[in-house]
Amino acid sequence: MFDALPVSARPPSVTGAEMARADRAAIEELGVPVVALMENAGRQVAAVARLLLGGSVAGRRIVALCGRGNNGGDALVATRHLYGWGADARAVICGDPETLRDLPATERDALRAIGIRVARFAPDGPDEIAGADLLLDGLLGYGATGAPRDDVAGCIQVANRSGIPILAVDLPSGIDPDSGVPRGIAIRAACTVTLALPKRGLLAPAAAPLVGALVLADIGLPAAAYGRSDVSALYERGDLIRIIP
Repeated sequence: MFDALPVSARPPSVTGAEMARADRAAIEELGVPVVALMENAGRQVAAVARLLLGGSVAGRRIVALCGRGNNGGDALVATRHLYGWGADARAVICGDPETLRDLPATERDALRAIGIRVARFAPDGPDEIAGADLLLDGLLGYGATGAPRDDVAGCIQVANRSGIPILAVDLPSGIDPDSGVPRGIAIRAACTVTLALPKRGLLAPAAAPLVGALVLADIGLPAAAYGRSDVSALYERGDLIRIIP
């Protein structure tokens, strides 16, 4: 399914702290709008979802599992694009959908205005993922600390038990971005689309059963944001790259 993508073996990678510094540099020093990065990220996630489903999402049910932060916002953007491409796309929020952070809240409102279902995850409520062809894991980003808990942990359990293929956004929720070791329960992804640069833990042997196929996506983060010279030529052959650890 990813045969047409350029391949990279062991590309440059970053720790969670290094990725956070690069994000801050891009936004605060280089003036890159954070909304543009989220839009680019979501569009790339949607593109990888389309590849996973054989090149078309028309009529396919895709459910985004979203946390309250920007990782969830990326998944909400992807949901909008997938809906626009003909998918039966919808979103499930872990926690109160009215308490999302600013950018994800804007994306939530856009989905509602378009007519896309946005539901709250309820462990004892209706099964929102029944019949799905693909799940998007936008529960936790690289900045999360500690083991998943409460509704996020419950949502991970439901997703893993469902048997539905999961596409993880940036990294499977619940794994340490630096070591790749699960922090308690973690998503078992069929594929992970990691954003800007791979998080170091994704390349660790311990992470392989959880990461699945690994695709790197360009989201428009300038090479200058990293303060290093080994990333400038990374996307010369394309903006989606299949990684062979």
